[in-house]
Order: sequence, then C-alpha cells, then structure tokens
Amino acid sequence: MRLLLIRHGETVHNVASVYAGVTDSALTNHGVLQANRLAAHLAATNVKISHIFSSDLQRAFKTAEAIRVAQSTAPTETTKLEVLREQDFGFYEGKSFIERPRDGNKSGKAAHQDEHRNDPGFTAVESKDSMKTRSDTFIDMHLSPLLKQVPEDGTVAVVAHGIILSHLWRTFLKRFHPSKVSVGQGIDTPGNGFSLEHLGGWSNTGYLDLEVKSVPAKDTATTAESTGTAELAEKSRPSEDKSDLPQNPSIPPPTLSAMAQPSTQFLDMSLVVRAVNSKEHLIGLKKTRGGIGSLQHDASQKTVDSFFKKRRTE
Repeated sequence: MRLLLIRHGETVHNVASVYAGVTDSALTNHGVLQANRLAAHLAATNVKISHIFSSDLQRAFKTAEAIRVAQSTAPTETTKLEVLREQDFGFYEGKSFIERPRDGNKSGKAAHQDEHRNDPGFTAVESKDSMKTRSDTFIDMHLSPLLKQVPEDGTVAVVAHGIILSHLWRTFLKRFHPSKVSVGQGIDTPGNGFSLEHLGGWSNTGYLDLEVKSVPAKDTATTAESTGTAELAEKSRPSEDKSDLPQNPSIPPPTLSAMAQPSTQFLDMSLVVRAVNSKEHLIGLKKTRGGIGSLQHDASQKTVDSFFKKRRTE
C-alpha cells in the first residue's frame, strides 16, 4: 500500500505571514493551481487512490477534493476529520509572525508565551502531547484498519497541515520496528545528521511518499521488550513553529540519538520512504503577477471567465 501525507495549497494567511492553525484560512488563486497540479500529476502517474482523508478546514479539504475528483475511479467522498486540524495556536491565531529574539535560543512565539502565559485572557498553544494523541487517534481509528485492506497497488492519501503532518509521521514511524524501515534510493536528504523522524517541513502541496508492505511473521519483532535496538530520536532544536506559514524543508534536522523503545507492539509490516516533500508537480508553475496569485480564490470566477470566453466565440 502507498501512503501519501500531503500539505494543502497556499493560503491567504501563508502570504500574509499570519499564524493560522485552527483558523479556517482560504486558498489563494495560486494555492488552487498548486492543488490542481498535484491532482493532475497523481492521476497521470497512475496513482490509484482508494481512500482520502483531510482536515475539516477548507484549505485541506479543497486540496483533497481536487485530488479526489481527478482520479479516474474516484473515492466516493473525502473523509473530513477534526483530528487532522493544524496545531491550535491559541492566543496567536490570526496574529502576525513573531520574530526570534536576538539574545535567546527560543522561538519568538515561545519567548512571548513564556512572558505572557499568566496574562488575563491568554490561551496557550496546543501541546505536542495533544498533537501526538490526535495522531494516535487517527492511526488507530482510520489508518490501521486499511493497512492490510488496501491492495499493494492502492493508495491512501491524507491531506492536512505542516505541523500536524510532522507529528503524524513521527507517530506512524514508531509503529514499525527500526529494522523494517528504509529510505528509497535517490532521496535528497536535507543536510547532514539526517533523521527519519525529522524530515524537514512540508511545502504547499508537498507530500511524503511512503510504501507499506506486509512481512513474514518470522521476520517481525513483536515487542519493544524483545529487542535492544534503539530508535531514532525525536530531539528538539531551537526553531520557529511556523503555524501554517510556508515551511523550509532545507533546514537540517537534528542529529541522531538513542531513545527508549515504545511499549506498544510493532506492526508486522515494512515501511519505505519513497520521497520527502515531493514537489515534482510544481515544476514550471509560476505565480500570477500583479498580486492576483496571492488573492483569495473565488470559485465563481471560473464561471465568469467561462461566460466571457463563450461570448467571444459567438
């Protein structure tokens, strides 16, 4: 089974450098073009999507719908789920991006939060533990049942947001025994100290391409207690949590280190990373000049354009 973890197209909040986690930010005209490019690319390369999930926020859902309807045999619907929403930025929702202080190693938002967390009316940013819980919920309730149900040539697509996708990926990765995880040839890893848990950010409509296969039971490690192998670490580095802003996938991830094994049972499956932040579909796509590409997309404009084209041909 193939699994695609996809970020939505460009939004008006991306362009404005404004925090948009649970804020229902709209796609720009360029964001719609990105989504359509991705949809056409997947269809043209014979990617057969049997199930597609998305955040219930419009930027993710509309990107997912573009992908769904472009399929020759489209899934009956896109499953919208609140658990796939972006990190809730609390007090910072809808506010401009905060720069990192020059005299510290904390992000601008983290430093501001430390200073103001006790102010009246201040709402904290959603925690990493909360996002991990949401990721586990999605995997257990929606993704795991499909791992052996979807055929090898089938694909499951998940369309969401940069930060929650990073947490979803790390949570999913920990379900596999380290010896059953590999990276495909030709993958451009982002810098030295490459870590599977920290693959870099997601560009707008960039996607993580994964392949999941069953393995013989004799080759499967059953529990963490039965192995002495350490997994790749989730080791934080000072960085700005960029909400739903465009993310830079070229920033080197943290170095590898050991961590304790989870107490859950590993899946009797193998995992191959086929592509990281794949953007092949965006080659040659340029933003419309004059600020038009950055404007909020108006679905009715297509109807207007078609009307005038029709009049010119009469």
